[in-house]
Amino acid sequence: MNRPVTTVAATLTVRVPLHASGSLVDGAASVVDRIDAVDSTDAVTVRSISPGLNDTTVDCRVRITLARDDHDEALARRDLEAGVGVLAVDAVDSVEGDPPVVEAETERVRTG
Repeated sequence: MNRPVTTVAATLTVRVPLHASGSLVDGAASVVDRIDAVDSTDAVTVRSISPGLNDTTVDCRVRITLARDDHDEALARRDLEAGVGVLAVDAVDSVEGDPPVVEAETERVRTG
């Protein structure tokens, strides 16, 4: 059975610990992934960073799939703001599900 989901694009400011494994993109995605309402994240784009004593503040744009079916941007914003490590939610925009998959056409090569 398919679970209802909502996909949004959000501009967030998150706090990534200094000794987090991977890149800042990985760290920002990890902070967002830990939010209870988030089902998955992808397309994380770092817009700016600000190093601190114990963490790095990362302003990013991320595509997020939430485990809800109401498509309400205000509720999505509230869910994201409640996340540990999320300092600010600047924008939340609804997006249609996954982009269409374009299949590459292949030609058959005849031999012999």
